[in-house]
Amino acid sequence: MRLLHTADWHVGSTLAGLDRFGETGELLDELFAAAQTEKVDAVIVAGDVFDNPMPSNISQKLVFDFFARLSGAGIRSVVLAGNHDGQVFVPSKSLLSLGTAAVFEKPSGEQYQVGFRSRADEPVVVTALPYPHERVVMKLNGAGDDVQGDYASSVSTFIRWLAGRMDASNLNVFAAHLMIAGAQLTDTERPMSVSPFFAVPAQSLPSSTMYNALGHVHRHQQLVKAPTRSEYSGSIFRVNFSEEGTPKGFNLVDADTKGNLTVQFCELNSAIELHNVECAVGDWASGLEPYRNRGFTKARIHADDPPFNLQGEIRAVCPWVVKVEFLHSEAAATTRPTIEALASTSLETVQSMYRAYNRDATENIMKVVGELFQEVTHADTDA
Repeated sequence: MRLLHTADWHVGSTLAGLDRFGETGELLDELFAAAQTEKVDAVIVAGDVFDNPMPSNISQKLVFDFFARLSGAGIRSVVLAGNHDGQVFVPSKSLLSLGTAAVFEKPSGEQYQVGFRSRADEPVVVTALPYPHERVVMKLNGAGDDVQGDYASSVSTFIRWLAGRMDASNLNVFAAHLMIAGAQLTDTERPMSVSPFFAVPAQSLPSSTMYNALGHVHRHQQLVKAPTRSEYSGSIFRVNFSEEGTPKGFNLVDADTKGNLTVQFCELNSAIELHNVECAVGDWASGLEPYRNRGFTKARIHADDPPFNLQGEIRAVCPWVVKVEFLHSEAAATTRPTIEALASTSLETVQSMYRAYNRDATENIMKVVGELFQEVTHADTDA
């Protein structure tokens, strides 16, 4: 059995306001080429296929064209919905199943497995657990009355129920979109979805499987406390600048009925590099020049009182810089006005002071600043 394990595509995601459709298309081309070259039996996509529950037409075309190409090449796919995915897979499930895709859009005690024969004529069964939203977990009826209590306990109970229905004569694989306790996080996951409340113990993962294919956490890693080989493949691209230098790719999984298992992490060359570059206000041009043609850059400029429109000038001269951040000295950063001082200051002055700290503030943000000013000072901003 040979599998390609990938997850967290987040198709439709943006970076500093720029769409990533070009990068995403190249990454999916790379995944498809690898699936063909490596002659995999199936591609497992462990959730968060889309970044938005209502993906754009371009996002849907990229994704469904990928699965259509797999089907045309005779390669199976197993697709799980993640916490970012909405109901888009519900109407498309029947169409995808006409090819070679098995789609699991929500946890279920009825439809949770797909079986097939590998190229070596081995019986392979994938047991799937799409992202178990809290409201769904508490209503699961497939595991009987034992699914109760807190979130992690309920999910753990359901996993045991799923594992109890695995046949040991098969090559069993468990695929899930879950937060597992002890996983190393990035700064790119939704904070609420990876909070301790949602952390399922690694020991709760099935022990009778050859491999547990996980999605949800964006950093590729193996979970050392799991009872059998369990890995997050990680996201396919660097979601934001906190992932500078983080390798991105997929897992190539080989297993046989004799118990042999190898897992190889394969980097994706199309994942665009991201760089954080600190510069002094007087030499930003020379500091940023080495990063030309090396992906996208966030410029972090040391300046307590940056010149007007410096951000626009940097972006114009260095188009590879997609974000500019001004770093204030500790003294400047701590000399913030008190509420008492604000109360005797006009809204226009407060807004000007705020822009000194955040030159990228949008009109919506400035509107909120006005509302907070009125709430704190009881001033009439319309006067």
